Amino acid sequence: EAAIVGMPDPRLGERACAFVAVHPGAHVDMAAMRTFLEAQEISKSFWPERLEILEQLPRNPTGKVLKFVLRQMAQKLVDAQSQQGGAAHDRAS
Repeated sequence: EAAIVGMPDPRLGERACAFVAVHPGAHVDMAAMRTFLEAQEISKSFWPERLEILEQLPRNPTGKVLKFVLRQMAQKLVDAQSQQGGAAHDRAS
């Protein structure tokens, strides 16, 4: 399962970041995600530019994905990347 949130970008304002929870032993990377999105005929303009793998997506007690938590996580990724001197969208984990 996946959720996409805006990740702050100093030049563009925001970039799309996909947070994906996978089953144990499953492997997802940017290439696999792009292949899937292309097969679904989703326009490239909607494709996320960063992929982060989680054990599970954060949820509230009723099961709704907490996107604000994902946005906070994306902000921390950007902050950490800027401290390292790199662009946040260059990395996919």
